[in-house]
Amino acid sequence: MSLMIARCAFVCLSLGACATHGQAAADNSAFMMVSGISASEEMCLIAASGSTVGTDVVLEPCVAAIAAGDGRELWQHLPDGQIANAVGHQCIGADSESVTLTACNGEGSWEMQGNGQLRWSAADGRCLSQRGLAAGVEDAAAFGAISASSTADAVAHGANMVVDGSSSTFWASAFDPAGPVTVTVDLGGQRRLSAVDIQWEFPAKSFTVAVTADGVRWAEVYATDSNTLGFTNIALSSISAAKVRVVMSEASGSSHGHAVYGMKKLSAYAPRLQSILEDCVAAAGSTDARDKYFANYVGEFALSSSKELRSELPSMEAARASLASTVSDLAATLPKMASCRVSTSFVKREVARSSVMLAQLKYTDRRTNSEGEGKMARNIDKQNGIDAAAANELLKDARGLIIAARDALF
Repeated sequence: MSLMIARCAFVCLSLGACATHGQAAADNSAFMMVSGISASEEMCLIAASGSTVGTDVVLEPCVAAIAAGDGRELWQHLPDGQIANAVGHQCIGADSESVTLTACNGEGSWEMQGNGQLRWSAADGRCLSQRGLAAGVEDAAAFGAISASSTADAVAHGANMVVDGSSSTFWASAFDPAGPVTVTVDLGGQRRLSAVDIQWEFPAKSFTVAVTADGVRWAEVYATDSNTLGFTNIALSSISAAKVRVVMSEASGSSHGHAVYGMKKLSAYAPRLQSILEDCVAAAGSTDARDKYFANYVGEFALSSSKELRSELPSMEAARASLASTVSDLAATLPKMASCRVSTSFVKREVARSSVMLAQLKYTDRRTNSEGEGKMARNIDKQNGIDAAAANELLKDARGLIIAARDALF
């Protein structure tokens, strides 16, 4: 099954338009816990990053949670009053005031109140609520403390310009750096990151992105040696991070004949709100109903479609990486063709390779039949790390280079 077919099947399943062989509804039917909070789209309580003990329980747009296809938004009532994730089978509990997933050991339970509040019976008069200004995500890197190991001009192109919120400024490294160049941004505390975006001025061809929660142990979350695009989107699964680091080891192009790295913006997206236990009376005084929750029962659910979609992603990534590498080689060779006609056999080979990769990747972000399906498709792409815009931009670059190479050769 191709990636497009797999994604369309997932869209169909998510919107309830297809017949499935999912889990039938039972006495403890799965349900989505919809928040009453005022927001631009309906928000659901979900188990972030894998439904394991210690996982944060946070609010996420319901349509995005469904698109993830991992059951993060599905809950079940247990006989002892606990509420468990229907897929991970861990229960909603609390550590002091923070709400996280805990083992379902019968300690603590939840009681739905007539006013929509969810009261934590193990605590004295406390209810599930949210801390923060408003629903949604924010750029945790905005105006964060940032540093770079190399800078061309600290005044004109200093590292702070990566997080200054302006689209007209950028950081630039010194020309022809001798080794890897690092840009590090401090988020000012631990945040749960859903994505990292990089807008390049002078793209790095080879670079890695890593995060750390304690400032000591770093975990690599992304790596490539074939980037040719001006924008990089990295989908993360609610990973805990206090700092984000980008290490660049090879430039994609040049400026005035010199290798250089340049970055307009680095964004690290995290939820604005944190689920907490709050005095029920105080929580009821909120102006946006953040303390109200409503069960929306689900007749059936299945994880097979999302697994099938994800099984197609490695082949897509392999094709993308191969095409990007070929495009990079071809772009570097084109300027030399006029004075190096004897080497056109290499260019012919690269053109042929690019054509094959184009056929293998062939990703088109077609509009679906309805606005709802289109939005769901985009959410599925985002939740599964599919950057359709970047894929299509790579295809566009490849086609342009192939045409230019053929014109030069023939």
